[in-house]
Amino acid sequence: MLWLVTGGIGSGKSAFAHELALVVGREGIRLSCPPFPRSNLTTGEPWDAAGEFYRTLSEADESLAHKLNAINMESNIFRAERRVVVVDSLSGWLRGLLGRMDTDNEEWNSLAEERWREGLAAIAAFEGRMIVVTEEPSAGLRPSSEELAFAYWLAEANRALLAASGKAYRLTAGVAMELKGYQVKGGNGGHENLYENRR
Repeated sequence: MLWLVTGGIGSGKSAFAHELALVVGREGIRLSCPPFPRSNLTTGEPWDAAGEFYRTLSEADESLAHKLNAINMESNIFRAERRVVVVDSLSGWLRGLLGRMDTDNEEWNSLAEERWREGLAAIAAFEGRMIVVTEEPSAGLRPSSEELAFAYWLAEANRALLAASGKAYRLTAGVAMELKGYQVKGGNGGHENLYENRR
């Protein structure tokens, strides 16, 4: 099952994903990267508080697709149901790829897009529980070509992941709003039961 966590910068996505991982899994694998490449900014993630929960910590880099496929191939079928993989964040990973693009090197630019597509395909094909943290892209009044690529590539990925996810949440100032999954009220007489969203 796929959970999608989205929102603006500094909205509390990572902290919420951490709490969600502790609820839906009994052990975790964290594939992480900074939200902005070559930045000393931290997101205030409480990952250390998880103790032994994260059995594997690794970077979400160019080999993200390979790492996800390896997790699938090497998984113990009896432990797969208790494990959750956290990718934090998809937007940070894309920023890293685009940050290494070179306008004079078409070969590397093509390779970066190929790595991006491979990573998304690996997320879509993943068998098991996964939480993907991402952002809602935006662009300025006069965006550069890299900014436009970031906004369009990420928006396309977010639409595909939202369609594929079982549940999705948007964070605003640390408060989560459910976009997809189960609603508290079904609208029939005010019964406080859980009703699956109907498309």
